Amino acid sequence: MIKLVVTDLDGTLLNDQHEVPKRFWDIANRLFKKGIKLGIATGRPHFSITENFPPLMAHVYAISDNGSFIMHDKREILSKPLPHHELAPLIHTSRGIADTYPVLCGKDYWFLESEDKVLLEKVLIYQKNIKIVDDLTKVEDPILKMSVLDLKGADQHSYPHYIQFADRMKVALGGALWVDVTRTDANKGEAVRMLQQVNGISPDETLVFGDFMNDYEMMKAAKYSYAMKNAYPKIIEAANFVTEKNNNEEGVLDVIEALCFND
Repeated sequence: MIKLVVTDLDGTLLNDQHEVPKRFWDIANRLFKKGIKLGIATGRPHFSITENFPPLMAHVYAISDNGSFIMHDKREILSKPLPHHELAPLIHTSRGIADTYPVLCGKDYWFLESEDKVLLEKVLIYQKNIKIVDDLTKVEDPILKMSVLDLKGADQHSYPHYIQFADRMKVALGGALWVDVTRTDANKGEAVRMLQQVNGISPDETLVFGDFMNDYEMMKAAKYSYAMKNAYPKIIEAANFVTEKNNNEEGVLDVIEALCFND
């Protein structure tokens, strides 16, 4: 019996226009009525979850910034900011790579040091609360995640430059154009395990969905781990199952319907 459902957003629950499927709301309420816990695990900031899911915020576990921050019913239950001394090397690395932009992701704001139109267009999809600063290395706020927007494609272009930090930080592809850096103990898989422990739920009672490498650890935290049909190949390899439909066809919702409401 499924007792916990956790889904990624972009490329997973949301369609390519970043829209929530209309029938999701009824399914979410049916999960709550059945006593099934629901988590949203995303690389997006907490603000983006509250903006898109306001009717559910009293019930849903909001796992943001790739597992670095968790809120539930207006209560902070986890916060894992990056060590502040690690930020400058990460920022300097991005500055040395053409067509990339470093972004510091705090609890309330994302910090940028450029007002380039293409950067703002990409960032505003996920976070409306932004601050433009002269020098990101001078930001003093706690930073949950450092992201790099790579206009040439993160996998082959900027990601290899960040492997040097992988011995002490979690470096993951957050999407085709994004590299995400968090603490090594901050990832979606650890967040799912925390929810399992808090609620007395086992991996055998857990259903998760993801599509990209920031979902990798989450695929290992549940018996019912589903990669999206449209997922990155390594996620499909890591998952125990693959959805029959992609994110534009509401593949997540079909699986939830089949596994959670079949009795």
